[in-house]
Amino acid sequence: MLPRILLLALSLSSLAVTALGAAPGKAARKDAKEAAAEAAKPKTPAKPIEPAAAVPMVSPINAIWHVWKDNQGRTVEAMFCGLAGEFITLQTKDGKTFHFNGNVLCPEDIAFAKSCVTKMRESSFTGGSVAKAAADIDRIVESVLAAKDQKPNAPATDEQFLRRIYIDAVGRVPTASEATAFLDDRSADKRSKLIDKLVYSPGYSLQMFDWMADLLRVKDTFNKGVPAFTFEDWLKTRIATNASWDVIVREMLTADGRLCDNGASGFLLFDAEMPLDGVANLLTTFLGANMACAQCHDHPLAEWKQRDFYQMAAFFGATDGKDEGMQAKIRKAVGKDDSIPKGAVKSITNVNSFRLEDTNKQKLTFPKDYKYKDAKPNEAVSPVLISWDKSDLRLPIYKIDATKPTQLRDNFAQWVTSTQNPRFAANIANRLWKKAFGLAVQEPVNDIDDLKSSSSPELLAHLTQVMKSARFDLREFQRVIYNSKTYQAAASASPDLSQGPYLFNGPIIRRLTAEQAWDSLIVNAVGANADNILLRRGDDIKLMALPQGVLSAVAIHQVYDTMKASGMSKGGAAKKSSGGSTAGLANGYDGEKPTTKFNLLLARASELPQPSSETHFLRVFGQGDRLLADSATNDGSVPQVLQLMNGNVGRLVSDLKSHSVVAAYAEKTREAQISSLYLSYLSRRPNAREMAAAGKGLSDGLSLADLAWALANTREFLFIQ
Repeated sequence: MLPRILLLALSLSSLAVTALGAAPGKAARKDAKEAAAEAAKPKTPAKPIEPAAAVPMVSPINAIWHVWKDNQGRTVEAMFCGLAGEFITLQTKDGKTFHFNGNVLCPEDIAFAKSCVTKMRESSFTGGSVAKAAADIDRIVESVLAAKDQKPNAPATDEQFLRRIYIDAVGRVPTASEATAFLDDRSADKRSKLIDKLVYSPGYSLQMFDWMADLLRVKDTFNKGVPAFTFEDWLKTRIATNASWDVIVREMLTADGRLCDNGASGFLLFDAEMPLDGVANLLTTFLGANMACAQCHDHPLAEWKQRDFYQMAAFFGATDGKDEGMQAKIRKAVGKDDSIPKGAVKSITNVNSFRLEDTNKQKLTFPKDYKYKDAKPNEAVSPVLISWDKSDLRLPIYKIDATKPTQLRDNFAQWVTSTQNPRFAANIANRLWKKAFGLAVQEPVNDIDDLKSSSSPELLAHLTQVMKSARFDLREFQRVIYNSKTYQAAASASPDLSQGPYLFNGPIIRRLTAEQAWDSLIVNAVGANADNILLRRGDDIKLMALPQGVLSAVAIHQVYDTMKASGMSKGGAAKKSSGGSTAGLANGYDGEKPTTKFNLLLARASELPQPSSETHFLRVFGQGDRLLADSATNDGSVPQVLQLMNGNVGRLVSDLKSHSVVAAYAEKTREAQISSLYLSYLSRRPNAREMAAAGKGLSDGLSLADLAWALANTREFLFIQ
C-alpha cells in the first residue's frame, strides 16, 4: 500500500519548486517611568524617490479595567486583553492571564467585551493610514525595481494569498471551512478583511510567541535546570495584550527582583553566569549591532573597538544576577532536617537564587590582558553609549547621567528603545519584513551597522518611520506590510544574492518553519480549536518563592508544604518534560485541554516544551536550540521525510479520526471529499488532473486518510508560495 500512496503524493503536487533548500529563512498598564513617545523626524529617502509621508501617530491605548460577572453571578476585577471569536482574554491585578470561552459571562459583559474591541481598534491605525503606508511601500519598491529595469510580480492568486496570510499571521494553514469562506467571498475588500480578522485572532499571539521565542532564546530551563516558566508566561501575556515592542524590551532590560516573582527578569537572567555574552546578545537582538568579536579584541571587519564593548557592558556592571550564597543559606537553615526531599530543596534554591538587583557600584573592569593604549588592564570602565555617526551624539537621548550605578540599566533601556535611537526601530522593522518576505531588506539581520548597504535604503527608511509612527505596535506594523501589493504579489524563487540584491518583486518561496509545519498538521488533526489551548506553568514557580528577609527552616517548610498541596513533584517544577510528553504539562493548560495520540501532545508549538526534545518533529524540522538568537533553520534532511512518511506524525495525518479526514467524509460526493482535503492541506481546490489522479487512487482502494497522507507529503504543503 505504501508505495502506491507515495506515487500518488508525487503526482498530486502541481507546484514547481525550483529550490528545495531553505529560504533565507497593548492594551497594558504603563509604568510611571515610561515617558510619552519621543518625536523623531523621518529620514528623507534618497533621490529620485520622494520621501514617504509619515503615518499619523497612534494614540496610546489605556487599560480597560472592569468587574466581570459570569452567568452564575461570580465576579472578578480584571483588565480586558482581547476577544477572538468566542474566546476572551483577561488579566487580573496579580498578573495572571485567563483565556476562556466568553459564553460563561453574563450577556452585559459579553456586550462590554465587544465594545472593548471596537475601542481598541479605534486607537490603532485607521484603515486609511494603513492603506497609505502600504501604498508608499509599493511606490518605493516599484521605483527601485524600475531603476533596475525590473517589474513587480503579478498579483498572487486568492489561493496563494490565503495560505500565505494564514501562515504568516497565525502560523498555520486554514481549515477547509476557513479556506472555503474566503475563496467563495466575492467582496472586493475580502483580503483586507481577512488580514484584520487574523491579526486579531488567538493564533496571532501563538505565532508571535514562536517568532519571539527564537529571537529571545526562550527555554523552559537554563543554568543547569533552573525553570524559566515565569518568563514564558510573562512573554505570552505581553503578546496577548499587544504590548508594544519598546515596552517589552524596556521591561526586560529594567526588570528587578527574582525570576520566581518577575517573569520579565528571565531575559537577562538567562546569561546571569555569563553577563558579557548577554550584553553581546542583546546588542545584536535589539540593535542589529554585531559586537561579539569586540568582547575579546577590536573587531577586524567593523569599527567596533573592545573599549566600545566594555563601555556598553558597564551599563550592566552594577547588576547582580545570582545570589551565589543562597544555596549555603538554605542548606544552613534546613540543617539536618531531612523531611524535605533534596530535589525540592534544590528547586527552591534555584528559583530563589536568580534575581536582578542593582548595587551602588559599577564593578566592571577592563580585562587583565587588555592590550590597547586607550585603557589600562583592570581599570574601572565608565559607561558610554555607542554611536554609528558623530551626529548621533547630538541627539537628546545620548545625554544621560551615568554617575548613578543603580540607574545604569534604566539609562541604557531608555536609550535603546527611544525613537531617537538610530537602530532600534530599523532593526525590528527589518526583522519583521524578513518574517513576511523570507528575506530582510538588510541581511544579515544581526548586523545592520551600515544602513546604506541594504538592498533598498529608501524602503528600510520608510519601514523604520512606519514602525515609529505605529509606536512599535508590531501588529499594526504587520497590518501595513500585509496590505501592500508587494506582499500580495506572486512569490519569487530564492534569489542568488551573489548576482546582486533582491529588490522584492514579491515575497520569496520559502519552506514552512518547524513551528508552522507542526501547527498546520495539528490544525488538520484537531481543528481550529488548537488555537484555544494555552499552556501556563509559571504559577508553580511562584509557589516556591521564599518570603523576603531572613531565611528560616519554618519558611522553607511552608514553601515545601505549599508545593505538596499543589501536587508538585519532589523535584518541583524543575522536572523536565519534552518531546510531546504530557508529564509536567497536563494540569498547566488554560482554555481547552490538549489530547494525546500516537505519543504526541496535540497542541501548537508555542504551547509545548521550549524547545522540544531533539527527536521531536519540531527539532527535526529545524526548531532552534535557543542557545543563540535566531538559531532555527529551514534546512532539509532525510529524518524530516521519515517523520512525515512513517513516523508518529505520519500516523497522525492518516488517522481516520483526524479533523480534516472527518470533515472530508462528511461531504456527500467524492469530488467534494477530495476538494475538502485539498483545501485542508494546500488551501486550494484540485485541478482536473489532480481530481482524476485522486479519484483513481480512491477507486483503486485508497482511503481519504491515505489521500490526506499523500497531500501532507507533497512539497507544496511544506512551502509558502
